[in-house]
Amino acid sequence: MRYILLIILNAPIVLLAFMNIITQYKLKKNTRDQFRRQIIVWITITLVLFCSFPIYNLISGRPIFQSDDFSAFDIIQTTVIVYLIYLANHQHQRLELQEKRYRDLHQKLSIKLSKK
Repeated sequence: MRYILLIILNAPIVLLAFMNIITQYKLKKNTRDQFRRQIIVWITITLVLFCSFPIYNLISGRPIFQSDDFSAFDIIQTTVIVYLIYLANHQHQRLELQEKRYRDLHQKLSIKLSKK
């Protein structure tokens, strides 16, 4: 039951990240390489999040979804870590976009100044 709660709390964050990545790519704010890199990062996070606990239980010889040792603190901690990764990734995207705008603006300004 606790593992399902962990999945329910983290699934919206992961889906929001995927939607954000796809939207940025469709709006041509990200290149294909950036899109691939971000998708790989979030697929890795998703696989680790959703598969690590059942694999650990399988190796330990317990039923796959037995989550008696899983405390509320573990659930909250994992959710906060995933959310912080999402925020850091989002801030990184915004910074790259800001740098691109700055370069484009600098280039336009240089062209205008060279014409004078």
